[in-house]
Amino acid sequence: MLTTDHLLRVIDAFREAREVSDARVSALLFNDGKRVRLLRCGGDVGSRPLAASFQWLSDHWPAGGEWPADVPRPPVSEALVMASAQPEALAS
Repeated sequence: MLTTDHLLRVIDAFREAREVSDARVSALLFNDGKRVRLLRCGGDVGSRPLAASFQWLSDHWPAGGEWPADVPRPPVSEALVMASAQPEALAS
């Protein structure tokens, strides 16, 4: 079961790879620049926003960044896989 502690570890790895602040990641995930700070202070988030956050991070994971090994990574969304395959189809 994924928890907010797992999310914060993934956020830390994402921030390091992208060199962005908690506030920026918070705005991207929650449309609220303060939510990650609140999570770090012991706040919580519902199960749907938690799952959506993991999915967003997986879908937008930076090349060369290392997802924390002890946190299961959701597969990239099928819509993104299809969109990335289309340019190849057009080239052939």
